[in-house]
Amino acid sequence: MRRRKNPIPLLLIGMVGVTLLFLFVSVLGSDRGEPPEQVIEAFYTYEQNGDFGNSWELFHSEMKKKFGKSTYIQTKNHVFLGHMGVDTFKVKVGEVEEVKKFTFSKGGLAFKDVRSAQVEMMYDSQFGKLTITQICYVTREKDEWKILWNYNF
Repeated sequence: MRRRKNPIPLLLIGMVGVTLLFLFVSVLGSDRGEPPEQVIEAFYTYEQNGDFGNSWELFHSEMKKKFGKSTYIQTKNHVFLGHMGVDTFKVKVGEVEEVKKFTFSKGGLAFKDVRSAQVEMMYDSQFGKLTITQICYVTREKDEWKILWNYNF
């Protein structure tokens, strides 16, 4: 006579396997890093605090090619803090929207997975109240959202 095998260990192994497979797929398929809204907010919070070194770190590598870190820090300090005579400014970030295709610069790279938001920076400066409006773009680089500005002109 044949002895019947107990199906319980086989079922437990199957359930554990399916659970592990689900967890593995969930981790690989999930967005890594912060959402684009938080990256934009973090960038402009650093800018508001005059922490231009940390805001520079959130730039995409194409932006970092345009501005060396020390040049960016010195220029921002010189223009905004020095010439405009401001210590900080207010920021209003608009809704983040999906952009189908974004070209960084004339004849430059085109990006597909891009989001954008209109950002208003309001300054109380020695020249009176000023508002600068800028469209801020973010795209993925090594699974993290990174800041881009439009140089397609």
